[in-house]
Amino acid sequence: MDKEYYSRYSPVDGANDDDDGAKLLDSTETRLPSTSRFLHLWPWLSYSVLMSTTMLFFMLWVQAPSIDDLVPYSPANEAIESIGIIRLNGSFGATSIYRGTPNPELEAAWEAISIDAGAVRIMPDELLRSGEKPSPSMVRYPDEYGGGYMATITAIHMLHCTNILRRASRGDYYRSSDYSLHGSPEIWRTNLDHCIEMLRQNIMCRGDVSMVTYDWVEDDELPTPNFDVPHQCRNFEKILDWVEENRVILPQSKMVRSEDTIDLLSPP
Repeated sequence: MDKEYYSRYSPVDGANDDDDGAKLLDSTETRLPSTSRFLHLWPWLSYSVLMSTTMLFFMLWVQAPSIDDLVPYSPANEAIESIGIIRLNGSFGATSIYRGTPNPELEAAWEAISIDAGAVRIMPDELLRSGEKPSPSMVRYPDEYGGGYMATITAIHMLHCTNILRRASRGDYYRSSDYSLHGSPEIWRTNLDHCIEMLRQNIMCRGDVSMVTYDWVEDDELPTPNFDVPHQCRNFEKILDWVEENRVILPQSKMVRSEDTIDLLSPP
C-alpha cells in the first residue's frame, strides 16, 4: 500500500454480518495522523527555511561595505573614484614627466600635483564628522572668505613631501633656495625627517600587497626587481579637480590669528 491509514475503530471478525457491525464500519473515520502529516511536510519546511536564511545572508553580504569602502569621512570623499587595476611602470629606465634633470617643465609637473599642499576649507560640521573637534588653536578663514577651518588633502601633502625629497636628492641645484625658504639647514633637515616619517607611516598604513617579481638580467649578478606591477588605483585627476574647486586663495596679509585664538605650546 502506498499510504498507511489508521481507523478510530477496527472491524471485529464476524461483525460484517451484523447490522451493528455495519454501523460501526460506516462510522469509521479514516485520516492521516498529525505526526505523519508533519513528517510529510518536513522536507518542504526545511527547504523553505534554508532558502530564506540563504537569501537573508546574501542580502546582508551585498549591502555590507567592502574593505576599500571603509574610509574615514572627508568632504573630499565625493571625489573618490576607483579606476580599477592599473599597471604602474616603475622600472629603472622608465621615462616620466616627474623625473629627470631639473628644468621648468619638471617643476611645473610637480607643482600641478602638490600645489604647495593645496589649502582647502572644512566646515565645523564636516570637522566633527571627520573625527576632529574644533579647537581655538585651529586656523580659521575670515568670514569674508567664507569662514571654516584651513585644511589640506593628505595625498597632496604626501606628494608635497615627495617633492621635497626629490629636491633634496638634487641638492646642488636646489639647496640655496630650499635653505632660504626654511630658514636654516637645521630646519630644512627637520623638514626632511618629517617627510620621510610621514611617507613611512602612510606606506605602512596602506599596506600595498601587490607582488614585485624578480628577473635575471644579463651581466647582473643579482636578481633584478620588476616594478612594472598592477595596483588598485583611484582617479587622482578627479581628486585634484576637487582640490582645485575647493581651494581657498587667501592673501598672506589676511592669514592672521583671530581674537579668540589660543596658540598651542608646541606643534601637534
